[in-house]
Amino acid sequence: MYNGSENIVIKVTSQIFHFCFTSGGIIMDIKHIEYLINIVDNGFNLTKSAALPHISQPALSKFINELERTEQTKIFTHSRNRITVLTHSGQDLIDRGRKVTQEFTDMMNSFHSAAVEKQGTVRIGIAPVIISTLFSNAIPKFIQENPKIKLQVVETGAYELQKMLMLQDLDLAVIVSPATYPSIKEDIVVKDSVSVWFNKTHRFHDFKGPIPFNQIAKEKIVSLDDSFMVTYQWKQRLRDLNIEPNFFFQSSSWDLILNMCQELNVVTLMATPIGHNFAGNNIEHRQVTPFFPWNISLCTLDTVRTSYLVDYTQQWFHNYFKQSVIN
Repeated sequence: MYNGSENIVIKVTSQIFHFCFTSGGIIMDIKHIEYLINIVDNGFNLTKSAALPHISQPALSKFINELERTEQTKIFTHSRNRITVLTHSGQDLIDRGRKVTQEFTDMMNSFHSAAVEKQGTVRIGIAPVIISTLFSNAIPKFIQENPKIKLQVVETGAYELQKMLMLQDLDLAVIVSPATYPSIKEDIVVKDSVSVWFNKTHRFHDFKGPIPFNQIAKEKIVSLDDSFMVTYQWKQRLRDLNIEPNFFFQSSSWDLILNMCQELNVVTLMATPIGHNFAGNNIEHRQVTPFFPWNISLCTLDTVRTSYLVDYTQQWFHNYFKQSVIN
């Protein structure tokens, strides 16, 4: 007898979906659950209920009688050979049945999407420093695992990427967090820091521990140009400390900036991971104080519903960087 406490086993065989009571009761496929829900949704009118799933009213009545007899439990209250309302057990069965049918629908939609929709084009914008520092291995691996997905990569500064995302010219944008538009939704995938870079003959070489901002401000500073989010952020930090920095030179080329620090008596503030890509041996970096985070976000528009393909791509890169941290 069904009393709402039995476990339900869900299985898919061929195109038939079953949920089975482990108490040994009747086996029902997904169509049977939908019959019962349809009866309730049509105000217990069997004539209307039979019309939509194309089953005869006598067959529907026979199904109800056999189910109640086999389970030894009334699902519906009967009056003058008509059903009127759900019993307590019937209400519990319908509530559970709605959840099962929704899960089944979601499962099949996901299955079909995975089979059909993992192909097409995803437009992704990545800031230049980020693409060379973090995505040089990630993008080839993504292409290798997803040969039917074409990545259309745009490489430009964070401000431009955010504008393109707002105009829906991009599906995803990869920028230094935080975003400057409130409607941009961020998924932080990398957490690191910004360091001060200098050559090994610079006075900072003899400092112990992190280098204070007020000391950095006394130096000739070379930096990435103002299209880079990190430049905006550290300029703002200096202004918050009432410090006016001495900008000696700016460029969009990070390797040029680091090479200038190696060859000249100048310093720069740049993301710590960039050092892995620079071959110079006469340069070093140090953390700054106050601490300066360099967090990288995969961004989408909070006001726009993204496609399965975009969601899949975002999740793939999320998992890639999460796994990189673990390893």
